[in-house]
Amino acid sequence: VAQECLLHREKRMGIDLVHDDVEKQLMTEVDVIHSCQERMRRHLDKAMAQLAADRAAQHELEKDLSDKQTAHRIDDKCHHLRNTSDGIGYYRGVERVDATISVPESWAKFTDDNILRSQSERAASAKLRDDIETLLVVTANEMWNQFNKANVAFTNRISETADAKNKIQAHLAKTLREIFETEMTIEAIRKAIREKGPSLKVAQTRLDERTRRPNVELCRDSAQLRLVNEVYEIDDTIQGLQQRLRDAEDTLQALVHTKANLEHDLAVKANSLFIDQEKCMGMRKTFPNTLRLVGYT
Repeated sequence: VAQECLLHREKRMGIDLVHDDVEKQLMTEVDVIHSCQERMRRHLDKAMAQLAADRAAQHELEKDLSDKQTAHRIDDKCHHLRNTSDGIGYYRGVERVDATISVPESWAKFTDDNILRSQSERAASAKLRDDIETLLVVTANEMWNQFNKANVAFTNRISETADAKNKIQAHLAKTLREIFETEMTIEAIRKAIREKGPSLKVAQTRLDERTRRPNVELCRDSAQLRLVNEVYEIDDTIQGLQQRLRDAEDTLQALVHTKANLEHDLAVKANSLFIDQEKCMGMRKTFPNTLRLVGYT
């Protein structure tokens, strides 16, 4: 699960593809589990070796017991032999055959050694079982603690990403409103420029017509001066409107660029949120319980 979470998180995009606390905790979780597995393997090897030693001690005890039962039957049979018993006979020279391989002291020591070996192996087995029980509890706690730390890191990261996503959405909404208002402003400026056209045409037409006055009638009178001033004023107004139009269009262009960046950032955050919240945390809900971790179920 931890490795699959790391694999999923490699699919984050852009600025979100960062070595954050979640990734650190996941990598630590993998290391903790590997460490627990390695310690379990070492104890498993010890258990297998101890099991072999236990079986060897058991085999020696069973063999000794079998030999003693056979010897007991033979001695019991000998104990009950009488002069009138069936099956008695001459075995000439048997008294000169010495097939014994032990004396009472070595015979007793052999059995005592087998019993002592059995006791020693059983004590070692009991200690090893206690060590394994302790190991399973310790490793279960280590894995649970690291699992919880990773989950806390996930929760914090999801909260941070969700907050960032909400802020981007709010900023995007403001940007969209500003784009709409700027577009309305551009349209209003264009309309104002168009509306100045007829007034300019009238003033320039009047000036053009007055150039046809004959002779001395071509007088720089107050009407002439007012018409010239009117043309300049209208032209200045149009120039000012055109500058405002260019500024508004530049602003609109910048807003559209900002909108594209915000939409990209929003997609990045949505992707990261989906990976962490849905894919990773969805898998991490199925982490085994403590009883399973210590091997009781």
